[in-house]
Amino acid sequence: MRIALFFDGNNFYRALRSQYTNWEIQYEQLADWVVQSIDENARMTGAYYYTGFSESSGLDRFLGGLEIKRGFFVRREPIVERESSCPHCKGTMHYQVEKRVDTRLVAEMVQLAARDTFDAAVVFSGDEDLVPALEAVNSFGKPVYVATWGGHCLSRSMRVHCYDIIDLRAGLQHFAILKEPEQQNEIAQDLLAQLIEAWTYFNGRDGLVTRWYFENKWKPTGPCPPPGTPRQEQLDVLIQTGQVETFETSLNGRVVLALRPRKSCRG
Repeated sequence: MRIALFFDGNNFYRALRSQYTNWEIQYEQLADWVVQSIDENARMTGAYYYTGFSESSGLDRFLGGLEIKRGFFVRREPIVERESSCPHCKGTMHYQVEKRVDTRLVAEMVQLAARDTFDAAVVFSGDEDLVPALEAVNSFGKPVYVATWGGHCLSRSMRVHCYDIIDLRAGLQHFAILKEPEQQNEIAQDLLAQLIEAWTYFNGRDGLVTRWYFENKWKPTGPCPPPGTPRQEQLDVLIQTGQVETFETSLNGRVVLALRPRKSCRG
């Protein structure tokens, strides 16, 4: 049996970090474990990793290392900048969004199925936007499995339209290693540097940094965890270790949670 793997990079990473903050994936071992869990005599025909990318995304080293692994192919799609008005402070917020990642994954998955390059596919994502790909590939008589980090990371639509579920938690010890404490501390300190920069910028303009804005919209100028869950996890570390404090305040009649670095961390 020939099996092809398709990674929605951002979705896969967020789902992983929602449950396992200290584990680092070994992608070749992951691919081997998934393929063998379907059929011990199967072989991988290709592992395709789709992600948004920009020069400031900090993904160069990871993606460069991934695409030199045997059978892995990286598809980089643009990350574009957007701006909107903050409903609290009325300032301009800059943020980034991925473009064409889901579309590229769906298109290539269907094309490869139509050319009969695999007998079964595995999608590493629980995003229901990929349901059309599952339906199309199934129409060629090729089953599609969905690899997930537990049921809550999988949309109901994906569960209904896939052939079966592969629970990655069952094989974690086969393809993941624990990060060293020093590495974790370095990531947290990168985030602290960004918070100090954000706090200095807004404090100088009689503003403040809300937790939601910093976790999701702050545009980093240096090394920094991706927005969303990865950034939230490291921020929790900084709060628990007393390097960052939170406080409630009122903005435009609404109570919001704001952040500031401890005085001892501001330099």
